[in-house]
Amino acid sequence: MKYFFFLITILLLVSSCEREPLRIYNRAEEVNGKKVYEKIRDFSFTNQDSTTITNKNFEGKLYVSNYFFTSCPSICPPVSKQMARIYDHFEQEDRVRLLSHSIDTKYDTIPALKKYANDLEVEAPKWNFITGDEKEIYAIAYDYFTTALKDPGAPGGYDHDDLLVLVDKNRHIRSFCHGQQPDEVDRFIKDIEFLLKSEYDAK
Repeated sequence: MKYFFFLITILLLVSSCEREPLRIYNRAEEVNGKKVYEKIRDFSFTNQDSTTITNKNFEGKLYVSNYFFTSCPSICPPVSKQMARIYDHFEQEDRVRLLSHSIDTKYDTIPALKKYANDLEVEAPKWNFITGDEKEIYAIAYDYFTTALKDPGAPGGYDHDDLLVLVDKNRHIRSFCHGQQPDEVDRFIKDIEFLLKSEYDAK
């Protein structure tokens, strides 16, 4: 009888580890009766090493996206700390990259972005801090379901949220979390691991 209960316990543990596939969060429309999801648009920005960063840099990879600015006095420091946790966790995993968009295109120059990266002790191409045309930076926030805009009444003069967004190799959003919440980031890291296993290792 004790072996029976031992077997049941093992089965329960195994079943508890099973997960539903991560859904796609991108906006969709019906085309010929089939749901077609939007993708993160084509982009071209410049990173902390003066390197042009486009979608091609993420072909066949997953990446985590967020918005920030180097002089942010509020949410950016704790969010960057959590992004650094993700960086450290997947540092040896080439299929995972990080992409931080600066919304302060005036003051976040290439040297400013480089200093920010150096202070965090992180490097490209694993983690790219990017700047570029202001309108393009703000426009692509729509694709990420992220807030990014100028607001004189907001801390530092910009309104943005703390979302971390997971984008798959097909440019679809598959998960997100609030970057100020370590417990949410823990779950988010598990989502990244799950997506790697289900969409890469299984093939």
